[in-house]
This record gives sequence, C-alpha cells and structure tokens, in this order.
Amino acid sequence: MSEQLWCVHIEGLNDFIVVDSLRAAEREASTINAYIESTETGQRAAVLRAVVVEWPFDAADHARALQEDWNDLRHMPHRRPPVNKSDGVLVNMAQHVKKLMSVARGK
Repeated sequence: MSEQLWCVHIEGLNDFIVVDSLRAAEREASTINAYIESTETGQRAAVLRAVVVEWPFDAADHARALQEDWNDLRHMPHRRPPVNKSDGVLVNMAQHVKKLMSVARGK
C-alpha cells in the first residue's frame, strides 16, 4: 500500500497546493480560508474555499511540486504578516487578493 499524498485544493480557482502531510494540508487550508474570509467579499468569497484532498496526480508530480513550488507558497498573501493599517484597508485587501490569485493561478 502506498503512502497517501496530500494537497490543498482551492475551489473556485481549481488550483492545487502540494504539502508534505495531512497535518500540513489542514493547517494550510485553515490559514487560506481565514485569509479569504478576512479579505474577500461578494460573489468571489462564496466561490473560493480551500479544502484538504488527496493529491489527484502521480507521485512524481507531487515530489516535483514539493521542491519547485515551495518558494511560491511561502510568498502567498495568507503567509505574510498582517498588513500595515496606515496603508488603507481596501488598498491592502486588493493587493493581497490580487497576489493570492496570481500565485494560485501559476502567475
């Protein structure tokens, strides 16, 4: 029996973020969902959701993604420290959502 491979699926974007364990997937999905809830409004907020799923592709792709995509994941907006309030809430939210979407779509 092979070891299960995990990822976070961002519904609404149909994007996958590879992780190295179920626990990491749960943490990542929770952090992404909290970020979406704090920054998104309207129709997009209803569509975007991060869920933990088994990696739907082959093991070699999972291993490659763990190595190659790690830097992108570290720079996603949900991983950044809280925004500077002096910049304006709407401006910061727009910038973070734009970055999240571009990273999630693979630039």
